[in-house]
Amino acid sequence: MIEYGTAKKAVITVVAGLFLCPLLFSSADRTIQQGSVEITLGSYIMNEPRFEAAYPSGGPIGGLTLSSALASNINVYLDIKYYSRRGALTFSREKTVFTMVPIDVGIRYIYPLGFIHPYLGGGLDFYLYYEDNPIGTVLNSTNGYHVSAGAYLRFSRSFPMMVNFRLKYTSAKTQQDSIETQLGGFEYGLGLAFVF
Repeated sequence: MIEYGTAKKAVITVVAGLFLCPLLFSSADRTIQQGSVEITLGSYIMNEPRFEAAYPSGGPIGGLTLSSALASNINVYLDIKYYSRRGALTFSREKTVFTMVPIDVGIRYIYPLGFIHPYLGGGLDFYLYYEDNPIGTVLNSTNGYHVSAGAYLRFSRSFPMMVNFRLKYTSAKTQQDSIETQLGGFEYGLGLAFVF
């Protein structure tokens, strides 16, 4: 498990980098000139049959994305999201609750095509998760990786807001008592980005 002090320093370094990178590079044709703050809402489907047996399939996931332009239309981003499901244990049907906070850091290339700005990217993930039921309580974390693709819709260059359609696949395996579980899965959703 990653030490909290090390994780905290890594997050602070990434966030500082997000806001300092635009000072090092400048480009007039960027989709995102300096950075963006994006509110996201979507659906997450975990790629784990055991999870699907205890919890309703899929579920809402939402959060915040911060991004910064590096050079031209190369963009670095930090995602912080929240996902929670309530279900029932397979045999006893007793209540079980699962909560997960995925934190992603990645890089993407955005290709401006007038009104539509498609992009492709990938990065690393840190998943903090919690499960509570009569069998026991688990609070743990794991690492993973993701690939993402989507498109920003920009209605006007002078208006500092864009709509984001995004697809993402994550792989993040964890192990508890010699049982391996895949916390990763497929995510699709919308975002409202405020660019600056």
